[in-house]
This record gives sequence, structure tokens and C-alpha cells, in this order.
Amino acid sequence: MKLSSLGERVVISNILKIISKAFPEGQLPLGDDAAAFKLGDVWIILKIDGSSANMSKYEFMSWYDFGWRVTATAITDVIAKGGRPLGIVSSIGIPKDMDEGVVYEVVGGVTDLTSSINAYVLGGDINESVGDVWVDVAVVGVTSRLIPALGLKPGDELLVDGCLGLSAIPYIIYINKLDPTPWTDILMKVWRVKPPVEFLSISDRVRVATDVSDGLTSVSRLLELNNVGLLIDEIPLCDECLEFAEEVKVGVKDFIKFLGEEFRIVFTVGEGGLSSNYLHLGTVVSGSGILLKGEKVDFGWEYFRGFH
Repeated sequence: MKLSSLGERVVISNILKIISKAFPEGQLPLGDDAAAFKLGDVWIILKIDGSSANMSKYEFMSWYDFGWRVTATAITDVIAKGGRPLGIVSSIGIPKDMDEGVVYEVVGGVTDLTSSINAYVLGGDINESVGDVWVDVAVVGVTSRLIPALGLKPGDELLVDGCLGLSAIPYIIYINKLDPTPWTDILMKVWRVKPPVEFLSISDRVRVATDVSDGLTSVSRLLELNNVGLLIDEIPLCDECLEFAEEVKVGVKDFIKFLGEEFRIVFTVGEGGLSSNYLHLGTVVSGSGILLKGEKVDFGWEYFRGFH
């Protein structure tokens, strides 16, 4: 069967069945944001993520920002599991007829983001590709306490560590063929976002967590792992989203549908709650799926299918 008929989630599910016999036993289940194994008293967390330019780089996005964003994707997954990122390695594929400057820009974005969180660039690999540029980034992190994706129960409050929706703006600009120039400041917030390392300051209070790099699809995966549903009264959209929507005359629902690569963390805490001001996303309930203002949410992003 063609991948386009299955979608990323089905393909991943089938892959997990294949690798399950070699997967390390521990607190992070198959299908979690990252994997981990214990070394003495410390958990070593590993994650790899990547993108191809044809799929993930807008024409109004620099190669530097492309490298930065791919790196942020992998690093955020490690942080969501309670890990402090120590270092990264990257692998780049590029056609031989492209200018050498593309490689240096990509590596610059990877390096600058990594150093901004006091982690190391530990080397990498460069390959010749055909027709497309691709970048993979692998991250290693450590923690004394893992935060799994399992453990949600009805009544839990899901929080998010910041407002959502900015990542939808470049896609809306792209599909509507808008001039991106007036929105440069917002685009820089999207593309040069710093991974949420501040989350580690509260991670000892967090019981379950995941990142939302695929928007509400990421939340749906979390709910499926726990066999629960979620009631959302209002998505905590950023003020810039509302201003953008009014300016270019698009619906607020578009921001919810086109969420992706938010680099935010959705989580629930144990007894006692938090004194910090995190945003309410929704309430966990029995059942399945996401209900937003009473309406079933069944859209999101998947490779091989796109937004649906």
C-alpha cells in the first residue's frame, strides 16, 4: 500500500512493531517523544529528527533558519522528557550542483542554536543527495528523572508552557501567496525559536509531558497512548495570531488547523500544582479524541498526508 494512503501515524505504528524486540525497557514507552536507557543512576535520552527542504523549507526561509529549526525539533523532544541536552550530531544531504554556501548556512544554524543552550556540537556527516537538501539532527541528553507520555487520567489538567499558533503564520502566508516582508519579525520568532529549556526548572513536578511539534496531532498521539480524550474550551493563541488574522482576513480556525512545529510542551503536574503562570489547554476526560468547543477535532499534520 502507498504511504500516502496510510499516513505517518500508521507507518510509525508498524515500524514500532518491528523494532519492539530491540527496544530498551524503561519508563519511556514505544511511541514516546524519545527513547532512554539507564547508565548507573542517570538516564541517557536519545532523539533524532530531520526534514527535507522540499517538504519543510519555505522559499522565504533562509538555509540558516532551516538548520536552526530542524535542531530545535530534536532538542525540544529531549527537554519534554525532562532531559538536559548535552550535545548533537547532524547529517546533511545536498546535491553536488548546489553552492557550498548552503552547507555552511545550515551548519551555522545548527551550531548557533546548540551553543545558545550551552550544549555541544559533536560532529556529523555530509552526503551527496539528488534533487533535495535534507538535514537530520540527533541529540543526547541526561536526566535523573524521566517524564513519560503515559499516566494521564480523567480529571487531569493539561497545561502548555506558552501561547500557540505562530507556526501557522508562514503556512498561511505561503498558501495565500502573501508578501512575507511585513511579517518578518513574527517569522523570526517562529524560525529562530529557542527550545524551552526553562521547562526543566519545573520538570520534577511534571507527571506526563509531550511536545507539540505536530500541533494537535501531537496531542492526539498523547491521548491515544493513554486511552483518554480531551475537552478544550479555547486554544491559547498568541496575540500576534489574532492581529495577523484580522489583518489578512483569515479565520482563527486556520491557526488551530495549521499548528505545527510549535516547540511548546504540553504537560500535567502532580498534586499541589504549580505557582508559575502556565496556560490551560484542556481537561482530560474518559473516551477518545479532542473536543474543541463541543466539536470533534480530527485535523492536523502528518507526513505522507500533509494537513488534513
